[in-house]
Amino acid sequence: MGIEDRVERVLKKLKLNKFYPFPFARSGFWQTIYGVYWPILKPSKPDHFHHLILPDGDILVVAENRPQQWSPGKRIMVLVHGTTGCYESTYMQRMCRRLCKKGYLVLRLNLRFCGPGRGLARKPYHGGISDDTRYILEWIKRQYPTSPVTQIGFSLGGNVTLKMAGEDGSRPAGNLDSIVALSPPVDLAAAAARMDQRENRLFQKVFLSYLKHDVKLMEDLYPEVGRIEFPKDLTIRKFDELYSAPRSGYATAAEYYTKCSSIHYIPEIKIPTLILAAHDDPVVNTHGLFDLPHRSNIDVLLTERGGHMGFLGWGTDYSEVRWSDQAVTRWMEDTLAI
Repeated sequence: MGIEDRVERVLKKLKLNKFYPFPFARSGFWQTIYGVYWPILKPSKPDHFHHLILPDGDILVVAENRPQQWSPGKRIMVLVHGTTGCYESTYMQRMCRRLCKKGYLVLRLNLRFCGPGRGLARKPYHGGISDDTRYILEWIKRQYPTSPVTQIGFSLGGNVTLKMAGEDGSRPAGNLDSIVALSPPVDLAAAAARMDQRENRLFQKVFLSYLKHDVKLMEDLYPEVGRIEFPKDLTIRKFDELYSAPRSGYATAAEYYTKCSSIHYIPEIKIPTLILAAHDDPVVNTHGLFDLPHRSNIDVLLTERGGHMGFLGWGTDYSEVRWSDQAVTRWMEDTLAI
């Protein structure tokens, strides 16, 4: 079954129309820009912040939003952000509000040294840090042993989510029974090359400015980790070669990309999975998804347009401006009967 047939099958199953971008945001560039700055309705402030100590001493901060109607035994949603994000990223807030309105307890994970976790970790997060998300799932199981869990990963968080589920195969961590990945860089090397293309270098520049800021902050707080001088012609790949790979235990960026790209693990995923991405994403190269072996538990939605985490346009419900939100909601209702 070709990718077009697979996408059509999922759309039909979800009774969801194809994505039609708004006229003012037809390109991946503008979908990505508007996707960040389009106004959103925010959720209520977190009811609690959990500080979880990892085996190596670093601390993860998890923001909890608990609706009044939720009780132990009901489903829990874990949200994992992308590069330079945190629990307050627009997509995290938007999805949190949507899921809380449906009555689910929502846990927004701040990866190492992100958001309120800045200053609480000596190691950086990276694209394959699945042990951290696995730790969260096991912690949830200890707190709520009868609550099923869905994990939703955005961008880099989507790659981490897919990698973890593939590594665990038929024995997922905790009570995880389903995952969603939105705009995931399933091939990290291809994503780095994508952002170094002339037309996408604005996004690379923005990402690098935030990444370098975080590196400097960590070096100031923890001088013992040493300092790195980045070249003026820095790219994402060079950043990973100089910083992400060695600080995360990999000899080279090539080794980091090979061992952490979820494209190598997706075929081993055994739980219900939704992967949603756009061909015109300026940050992520989706070609790796074209040749995925068919699995009945893995639904793939690839659109021609939509950019990176954008998907502003019409679907089936014309009151919605985010086609991706419609897709995720319908998929969960259909697949998980929730």
